[in-house]
Amino acid sequence: MEKEESKTEIVRLDSKLLWKEVFYCAILPKGYANSDRKFPVLYLLHGLFGRFDNWITNTKITEYARDFPFLIICPEGGDGWYTDSPNLQKHFYESYIFQELIPDAERRFNVSRKRESRAIAGLSMGGYGAFKFAFRRPEMFCFAASMSGAFHAAAVFDEMESEALTELKPSVLGVFGKEAGKVRADNDLFQIAEIFPAERIRKLPFFYFECGVADSFLPTNIRLAELFRRRRIPHEFRQFDGGHDWNYWDQRVKNVLQLSASKFQL
Repeated sequence: MEKEESKTEIVRLDSKLLWKEVFYCAILPKGYANSDRKFPVLYLLHGLFGRFDNWITNTKITEYARDFPFLIICPEGGDGWYTDSPNLQKHFYESYIFQELIPDAERRFNVSRKRESRAIAGLSMGGYGAFKFAFRRPEMFCFAASMSGAFHAAAVFDEMESEALTELKPSVLGVFGKEAGKVRADNDLFQIAEIFPAERIRKLPFFYFECGVADSFLPTNIRLAELFRRRRIPHEFRQFDGGHDWNYWDQRVKNVLQLSASKFQL
């Protein structure tokens, strides 16, 4: 007997910041329609070359989600690295998330606005975005998770010829610029974590991240884990069999849902 899938809704949002119509997907928990409660919410970000509905088309997340009492919101991030970039026109993907996407989801759906009921996660580019947002707005999230995080994005330059970085470079150079400067510095996750005030570390959400042992992004994940250990930032980092692909993310997103549930005040 096949498991019942969670109900999903596709929402259209007219973004003033992006100057275009964008969409996001809401995966609703079992019993949502008949409840007046304010549900916790997990914001789940897609990767480069992806779109808002990747999670529901490329994984069984609607099946997995039926076992968890919280909403999952999957935003549109384009190829924008969840970053406001002065190098490109109408490119405010960070401000869009905080000023338009989250407020719209909170108006439209019965979700809690409390920190202990809000989490953020993502894969690859989305893992980078999730962690950056957790540092930017620690008062908003109790938990942040990444699968195969592209944490090194703001450090990729044109002269870096590694085959693993070839596909990243056009979007990275467009968003962050071809030279070192303020945009790169402000969005370099390693620098953000390095200079985060020691007295505020206890206010950060708990970070969970993982990467496949066959993933070319493994070294940057290991390096971030070393930085987190040195700075005593609360986290868990794990390695599993697998690469940078949907087979891996389909298997591992179940763990992210379980961890989110364990961190929420349900």
